[in-house]
Amino acid sequence: LRVGLKVGAGRIERIRVTSTRPDAARSLLQGRSRVEIRAALPLLFSICGRSQAAAGELACAVAAGEATTAAALARCSAEVSAEVVREYSWRTLLDWPRWIGEKPAEEAIEAARAAHASRSRSAAPADPGANAIAMAAFGVGADEWLAPRSLCALDRWIDAGKTAAARFVRRMRDEDAATGALDDRSAHDVAFLDGRDRAAGMEELWAACEADPGFTRRPTWRGAPAETGPLARLQGDPLIAELTCRSASRVLARFVARLHELALLLAGRVSASVGAQAVPSGGGIAWVENARGLLIHQVRLERDRAATYRIVAPTEWNFHPEGALASALTLAPAADLEAVKRRVVRMAHSLDPCVSCRVEFDDA
Repeated sequence: LRVGLKVGAGRIERIRVTSTRPDAARSLLQGRSRVEIRAALPLLFSICGRSQAAAGELACAVAAGEATTAAALARCSAEVSAEVVREYSWRTLLDWPRWIGEKPAEEAIEAARAAHASRSRSAAPADPGANAIAMAAFGVGADEWLAPRSLCALDRWIDAGKTAAARFVRRMRDEDAATGALDDRSAHDVAFLDGRDRAAGMEELWAACEADPGFTRRPTWRGAPAETGPLARLQGDPLIAELTCRSASRVLARFVARLHELALLLAGRVSASVGAQAVPSGGGIAWVENARGLLIHQVRLERDRAATYRIVAPTEWNFHPEGALASALTLAPAADLEAVKRRVVRMAHSLDPCVSCRVEFDDA
């Protein structure tokens, strides 16, 4: 991803968000058999490979007219849940400390490695691997961290700073305050992608993909960009909703939502949402809610080969040229270019793209 900023009169006048990622689905998966697609997906996507494989498996199955069994959905959900825990653990325990100039603690490194080695996440909170991750991230067990349900309690945990994750979130909160984001209500945010009934919206998304060849690169929901990810999934949680309202930037809320969802997964209270359905025009569409948001695979088979294969990834939702990143930064103060660059990087990190992101200035 390349994020270009045009600055003038002390403000960001224009945001340019472009992606150089190739369309792997069209160039490498169309024309392939189901067996070839199943083998290729985990190899094509080094990040969120399990999510990609699950979505491909489910989409191809329903496109072939096969029933989606409860056992297959449960298996895919368990594997994607484990992947989400791995992704969150890696970010929280290893990347977040580095982003504030700290070295990850040895116990955090070991917990992240254990999460990375696991293919399935036990739903039992007593799972020693889950407890090690929770202790490294929160300083207490997942259930204990989830118990306080107020911003005051969250602030106390942040201010105590007993873990690198808490100190990182404190830095994000303080940076928000320094930029005026805690008080500035003028920022325009895109809507959250509604995740309450995925099946109801799949035919609509299928039709949008069919009608617009560029939809996979610039997806919209009912004609407008939308934000996906842990913050969108937890928009109905009272504490997360209150935190979202407190800061106009959503940066702090996104990081806390990721922590909150990690705790829910470790405590066995939630699992990844997956599903698939056939469409009347022929074909199948599958969805997976992974670490970065909504992932969609759309397949139409002819003689067991993919006549059409499209993938809409979470990064394309969040880094739409008029999406969550661009809308939050347009007309933002930009007196100090280095400070602006740091702010953009933090915002990009909060949206967690699945590819590298470079920030540059246009005509600055």
